Amino acid sequence: MTAPKKAAAAGSASAPTTRGQARTVIYCHGISNMPPEGVLRSEWDRALFGADQGERTRMAYWVDRERYPETAGFSTRAIGDDRATLQPEAEGLLAASIQDSDSPEASQAFVDALTAQLDAAAQTAAQRGAPMGGPATLSVEAKGLWSPVTAMFTKAFMADVNDFLFNKTKRERMVQTVKDRISTGGGPFVVVGHSQGSMVTYQALMELGAALEVDLYVTIGSPLGLPQVTDVLQKWHGKKLPIPAGVRRWVNIAQDGDIVCLDQSLADEYSAAGKPKIVDERVMGVVWPPSKAHSASRYLSRQSTQETVMTALDRSRFQPVSPMTVARSLADALDVEATARVPVLIELADRSAAGPEGGDSLLKARESVLEWIQAHVLQGPITAETVFLEDQLDRYVAVNLTRAEVETLAGAMSRQYGATSPAVYRMFSNSRKKALMHDSIHTVQARTAQLGYNACGQGITWAVLDTGIDRQHPHFHNATFAPDGTIAAEWDCTARGPVQKGSGNDANGHGTHVAGIIAGGLLSVGGEGGPDLLAMAPRARIVSYKVLADNGGGYDAWIIKAIDHIWKQNQEGRRLAIQGVNLSLGGPFDPASFGCGDSPLCASLLRLVRQGVLVVLAAGNEGSGDIVVDGFSATRSFDLSIGDPANLDEAIAVGSVHPTLPHRYGTSYFSSRGPTADGRLKPDVVGPGEKILSCRSSSDPKRTPSRDKGKSLDELYVALSGTSMAAPHISGLLASFLSVRTEFIGYPDRVKRILLEHCTDLQRDRYHQGAGLPNLSKMLLET
Repeated sequence: MTAPKKAAAAGSASAPTTRGQARTVIYCHGISNMPPEGVLRSEWDRALFGADQGERTRMAYWVDRERYPETAGFSTRAIGDDRATLQPEAEGLLAASIQDSDSPEASQAFVDALTAQLDAAAQTAAQRGAPMGGPATLSVEAKGLWSPVTAMFTKAFMADVNDFLFNKTKRERMVQTVKDRISTGGGPFVVVGHSQGSMVTYQALMELGAALEVDLYVTIGSPLGLPQVTDVLQKWHGKKLPIPAGVRRWVNIAQDGDIVCLDQSLADEYSAAGKPKIVDERVMGVVWPPSKAHSASRYLSRQSTQETVMTALDRSRFQPVSPMTVARSLADALDVEATARVPVLIELADRSAAGPEGGDSLLKARESVLEWIQAHVLQGPITAETVFLEDQLDRYVAVNLTRAEVETLAGAMSRQYGATSPAVYRMFSNSRKKALMHDSIHTVQARTAQLGYNACGQGITWAVLDTGIDRQHPHFHNATFAPDGTIAAEWDCTARGPVQKGSGNDANGHGTHVAGIIAGGLLSVGGEGGPDLLAMAPRARIVSYKVLADNGGGYDAWIIKAIDHIWKQNQEGRRLAIQGVNLSLGGPFDPASFGCGDSPLCASLLRLVRQGVLVVLAAGNEGSGDIVVDGFSATRSFDLSIGDPANLDEAIAVGSVHPTLPHRYGTSYFSSRGPTADGRLKPDVVGPGEKILSCRSSSDPKRTPSRDKGKSLDELYVALSGTSMAAPHISGLLASFLSVRTEFIGYPDRVKRILLEHCTDLQRDRYHQGAGLPNLSKMLLET
């Protein structure tokens, strides 16, 4: 186990006062050979975020292919990033690097001095067990292995470092890889530099200057503090090394035993007037073998690293299935040489339903895209024929583009990047359409029921167990629906001890988005002529339980604490205080520990069901994933992907479908599918779950509903996808049903039977769609 020890200023790294705005993460790897760029980026994504991030992350891939003609044929996760320990030619690589230096004499002196320092540090660690390796390094094994591991590692480490410091041509090529990944736009950025990647990114950020927006710069396993390195950097940038002008915040993380970051503190070497000090975080503890201490995946998978990065990011953009401008399949295909062209299908933005252009909308979008291609792509020998430009499709433009061209076009002409008159809707190979919540409300016939039966959720209270809620969002303060506000109460279950009062904030945003689908609403968002954004049950009341931390993770104990609190409240009165609960959360199922649907969390939820509470659960987003066969990655759909607690038999598990065309597109590719591990039918039903527009959270403590008056649609709402969005559709539908058919309150088994019996069959496999898509009007009509 390792225990982080932070400097006094470390609190500022994990608790900024404003919501993160960074839209793109730039990675820069360390020494030696690497797997292919796409594989390496995916591994870093999975270590840092738990899932591939597609267009949202980019790898500055600077491997010297003259030195390493073939990519590394093994996973960085398997052995760490210290491939030099496996290379017998390390000494030859170092000699060749010195010979190629602009100043071989200075290069040799640098290598000799740093080699001596690192070898001495390794011997000290082996003999004394401090400060790098801890008491375990006193063992015979440690004494016997520290020296040869360090010596071979040092030689190949030196070759790459020597190239950067003493070979101008190679240094400029390394630095340019970072500039190329940033220059296409997509900021503000988070920049992560590992090992020598921290030196490469530092130099690139210095050269790019103040015009670049870097909300967070993270260095891991960095040699930037080594005296021999700083001596050279001082010749370039001055005696007092500056923090790059565009960097707002710099966090440096160093693991005990990592010889590359022998000097674990950068704050005493780098500073700038008006900028916060570098936060130096030391990770204490023994890592064995010593080479593992330098692994990038190990650094990135630490919870503290993850939380530090997440504070700087626009979290709505980094949800697992957040909308993207560049589809993930295309983003993966772009992980090739920067100059290589790949076939791209550009879907034009059709604004005919939202603007005055009418039928000219597509024509104008096409003209804009073609003008951009003419100005930025068709240059010199590159013609429309050589890039296979096809502009005769009704709603698309097909063309072969480089990675830089795709990213630049996305930033210049896409709505996802805030363009005032977007021309590009998506770039990918298959059409995907965005639908607003006022579209999906018709798909389940909720709006018809609201108008015809006054089924608006009045008198019903629903609990949302999630990341908390943004109490001040105006969606929850519409006096037309709830004179006292939609939020009845807030509770926090993430601290030790009894349930505490909630803070009124939601730094993650997931819980606010979910609650906004169930209850509340605004009319004419953005001013006259704007859309009405009504929840499924606009007059229902919400009780918020924070059971997930700001990073979106939580423990069973926190959720069970909330369940117990609900159970006690219901027991204290003659009637149920809370008639239903929504849990848009889940995790893996462990059949070795308990029966399917019989985990502690499921057992606690079953208590609520038997008390008379309706329990609605997200089926999960594990219906699609990547598998590797013979070294190649491919996306596949997975049955038997229902997780916990969605496999609880008595609850209502909800899968996801397209919000407006469910018959055509069926269940969403990401929606988890049955059967359960013990062979039962799940999900029970499906609901709209793709690109659902609901409340955007703000963590501004000074925010009030009145201050948000007149704000635009994009400022108040955000589109997210997942079964997390499908489940609250069904929760709101059931709240509306109970508000009219009050005799069914307290009889969840009867309500579930009515729900399943009045669904529209989408003609999909039952283990994909369950009973189908619920129809609220039909439920009310036939009861």
